[in-house]
Amino acid sequence: MLKVALFLLVAVLLRQVLISLLFELAQESSFHFGTYRATLASIRALRLLGAPRWMRPSLLQLTVHAREALGQTASAVEGARRLVGEARALRSWDLANTAINTFINAGLYEEALEVERRWERQETPEVEPLDTEEGLVQLNLAEALYNLGDWEAASERLQGVEKVVEPQPLLKHALLMQRAWIQANTGRGADALETLARVDRQSLPRVYWSEVAFTHAAALLAVGRYEEAEREVRAGLECARRVASTRNGLFLLGRIALRAGRLDEALPHFEAGAAHPYRGQGGRALLEWGDCLERLGQGSRAREVWRLVLERDPRSEAAREAASRLDQGAEVGAGSAS
Repeated sequence: MLKVALFLLVAVLLRQVLISLLFELAQESSFHFGTYRATLASIRALRLLGAPRWMRPSLLQLTVHAREALGQTASAVEGARRLVGEARALRSWDLANTAINTFINAGLYEEALEVERRWERQETPEVEPLDTEEGLVQLNLAEALYNLGDWEAASERLQGVEKVVEPQPLLKHALLMQRAWIQANTGRGADALETLARVDRQSLPRVYWSEVAFTHAAALLAVGRYEEAEREVRAGLECARRVASTRNGLFLLGRIALRAGRLDEALPHFEAGAAHPYRGQGGRALLEWGDCLERLGQGSRAREVWRLVLERDPRSEAAREAASRLDQGAEVGAGSAS
């Protein structure tokens, strides 16, 4: 009996150790190495071992993050909607942030903003400053706002994040990244470059290092330094781990060539980005692809691409602009017919 009891005790202890190791592996695979299939394999093993109840929301979070990063958008969004319920029940901005990020990457900007609108806040006599986790939520919601075309509201979100008490390095440098992106896309490329000079890439998860390069490229693009911008994009593509990052880099190469006046060179980059398996967001680049085609005298094909904006990123500011271009084309056609 003693041997049996010892065997059972060892088995229980080994199971606990294995669960801890697999959980750590799932986290590192997802946020550090970007090996998302290893994340999902670790999660399957944890469920087979009977992961403790307290771990289950985190496993759902890791699953959603991995599926979004692999471009499995539909299943990621389905999981994100369940994750919102867990986040509200546990009052966890960390869980909520993963869901919000997933919605934004799927082009569901209003659904992302709705998570915060429906959040039940504690009744306090004074307005309390944001903590780091809620600060990261605000950075993502800023992205939702500027994808909807409200760059001013997005900037105001960042001002609130600046009031976080003793922000962690991740939040501090992610804030600088988001500010630089807004600056680069609102005609303040020089300001964006100054902001980026303060970013420490090492303070950000490795899986987002490509976005540091892409933001730098956007700033260089804004000041007309096209060759340097292209080099930054290619450097970002080399370290890209998420499928969205690869697709975004391809589109950015097209935008750079277009702005530089190299229209024939821009087309294959836009085409590669559009053909990429990841189809979330991307409306702005598709819009510019259509503009490139129109400038090359391919009006019919340009209209096909603008309709693609409405299909793939229908809630974005770019979709409204694409609809306007299509309406103008229809009016011109009607006028010619009469």
